[in-house]
Amino acid sequence: MSWVIWRRHRTALVTTAGLAGTYCLVLAVLAATGTVDTVVRDPFDILGNPAADFFGYLMLAAPALAGAFVGAPLLAGDLERGTHVLLLTQSVSRRRWAASVLLVGGAVVAAAVSVVAAVYLGLAATEPWADPRTMAATGLIPLARTLSAFALGALLGLLLRRVLASAASTLAAVVVTEVAVAALRGVAVPAELRTGPLPYGGTADEDTWVVDRGYTLAGGGMRSGSTGTGCTQDDVECLQAHGVDGSFMLVHPIGDRWPLHWVPPLI
Repeated sequence: MSWVIWRRHRTALVTTAGLAGTYCLVLAVLAATGTVDTVVRDPFDILGNPAADFFGYLMLAAPALAGAFVGAPLLAGDLERGTHVLLLTQSVSRRRWAASVLLVGGAVVAAAVSVVAAVYLGLAATEPWADPRTMAATGLIPLARTLSAFALGALLGLLLRRVLASAASTLAAVVVTEVAVAALRGVAVPAELRTGPLPYGGTADEDTWVVDRGYTLAGGGMRSGSTGTGCTQDDVECLQAHGVDGSFMLVHPIGDRWPLHWVPPLI
């Protein structure tokens, strides 16, 4: 059964493995030649970021792309074309057919994205630990994000039975899921509130993730951001005249790194 499924979906799976291998090879060459931080330019001067940034964004999007272009078509393709009927004549149940398809496809995409994330983290990740690209490449998060996106794609493919519709729906569903997980992560591991006097109250070192900052008000409460008063940040008299009596920041210290890391895999 696994051989039949491999023959049926080998183009998508081989393409996935090939793209992951190309990503790793190009990144390794850039790292070996010391050009991974070289700014990428184009004739229209639209691009202006280091090459490592683009590899980071590709790695960040990899689970969603795997779910939409590999996970969604696995079941939807057979259902749309009716080839699942032929597979079901091979003395197998629907449950075994679906489980075999998901096992083969999931193993390939999970391995491909995990390798891509590991290579990026080892060769190009220079951002702080809280940067979305670094966090997405750390520990079990790449595997969890990939399996989640793949499962969403397969489920939507099973329900919609149309490849294009299920692929588009998977991309949208993955975005919603990622936003929800980020919100739940902030609830599960609350940020620490630090306050201090004007003009620069509250402290944070380079390993601290500053989630938000702003002003504390004399009458109670806080105002996020530094706008709304018409004052510069170091003009204490102006700020006090507008009811501001201090500064605050919401932070995740370095000690929150692994608690924050474990929230997405557990969800």
